[in-house]
Amino acid sequence: MLKKYIKYLVTASILAATIQVTPTYANPITNGQIDATKEQINDFETKIQQLDNSISLAMEKSRELNEKIVNQQGKIEKTEAEIVKAETALENHKEVYSERLKSIQLKGNQSVITYAELLLSSGSVSDFFNRFTAISQFIESDTELLNGLNQKEQALVEAKEELHNQVNQLKQNQVELAAKQQQIEKDKEQIQKDLADAQGILQTQLAQQAAEQQALIAQQAAEQAQQQSVPQTLVAAQAPSTPTTPTTPATPAPAPATPAPSVSPSPSTPAVVAPNAVSPASANALIANAKQYLGVPYVWGGSTPSGFDCSGFTSYVYRSVGISLPRTSSAQQNVGTRVPLNQLQPGDLVFRGSPAYHVGIYIGGGQYIHAPQTGDVVKIATFKPSMFSTASRVLR
Repeated sequence: MLKKYIKYLVTASILAATIQVTPTYANPITNGQIDATKEQINDFETKIQQLDNSISLAMEKSRELNEKIVNQQGKIEKTEAEIVKAETALENHKEVYSERLKSIQLKGNQSVITYAELLLSSGSVSDFFNRFTAISQFIESDTELLNGLNQKEQALVEAKEELHNQVNQLKQNQVELAAKQQQIEKDKEQIQKDLADAQGILQTQLAQQAAEQQALIAQQAAEQAQQQSVPQTLVAAQAPSTPTTPTTPATPAPAPATPAPSVSPSPSTPAVVAPNAVSPASANALIANAKQYLGVPYVWGGSTPSGFDCSGFTSYVYRSVGISLPRTSSAQQNVGTRVPLNQLQPGDLVFRGSPAYHVGIYIGGGQYIHAPQTGDVVKIATFKPSMFSTASRVLR
């Protein structure tokens, strides 16, 4: 009877301990759920980088439009100056033409006579034709000159009008570009909010998973402690009055077998250097320069140490070792020699997207340095080949 009672007590205590340490979560967090949240975060970060790239491209286009507007306005000013010159020349020639007519029509102190009178006053047929030819040539010459000046003035006025139309179109393009950029920034704000929410969910999931693991460890420890206490209780309750028989010593285990002699490794084969391998000195200099800007904030269109975007950072760092890169990540993607993502060397450019919307510099050891996105700073991150599309080797 006592024996059954003790067994009942032990079983009840184990069940009670198990109930106390068992996690109370109705839906335990799985690794699949955590991986799905991480994938969602990666998607949001990718979208943000794409939008950052769109904004940087819009800023670059806006800069080009500004340059065109300034250039066109310069042409307008030059054309306006030419119009003034043409108008002045036209007025001057009109005065000269008028004076010439007067000089032909005037005859001493007599009153002005007409061309017909001048011709009819000729003394002979020969004199008539001479006067007629002279007057005709004179009139024709001045008429052509005046017509030419009029045409030039009209052409300049039309050119000025066309330049104004072009400037107005460029300004309209700027307005549309600014509106597009504002929409991009608005879309980005929503994605950033979604990203923050997803990051919060991930933190909650990780915290819950950690709590579940701790609860499970505590449960297993409690069960083990209870299991160790059960034999001792039963032995104390059921101990026989007669002395126990001495146990036979266990047979010693056989000695371990003598390990086989190790085979000395063969001499290692020297590494084969690829024809386009990066010079370690060049790579070290490039990476050292890049690391100087760790912590510099991301700035749209930034290309100086006061603020970088992704391609502004890579172009600035490469320029420090004497290599000029295009301004945008999509243009940088077409520079140098393409290399497989599993054969990267320090100093290689790594790109996301085709055409690229993001670029960084591989620094070796499975890491790369880059200017990630707005709200972030230049940093070193883990290089995950699956997140990248291409790589280019520019250093030699």
